[in-house]
Amino acid sequence: MTWFDYMLNTAAPHSRYSAKQWFRYLRKDIEKNISPEQIEDLCNNPALSAFQKVSLKAAFTEGSPTRNHILGLNGKVEPKKLMILMEKYGS
Repeated sequence: MTWFDYMLNTAAPHSRYSAKQWFRYLRKDIEKNISPEQIEDLCNNPALSAFQKVSLKAAFTEGSPTRNHILGLNGKVEPKKLMILMEKYGS
């Protein structure tokens, strides 16, 4: 199964109503060398929702806030930031 088929037939339908799930699928492939043509072809497919199309383009755009957010998922949390959250919301 190619990347295009996987995203179209597996990722898109399974995450249609969940941005969190969609970002998980994108995170798996964001570091791969996906060509701009493949991304454009996928964005032109009617099987993807409008949100999926926009976030797909942003995820593969270097330096975009969406890309940084997706790459930051499951990243290490600095202890200082964790302590601030614990103090703010309780332990």
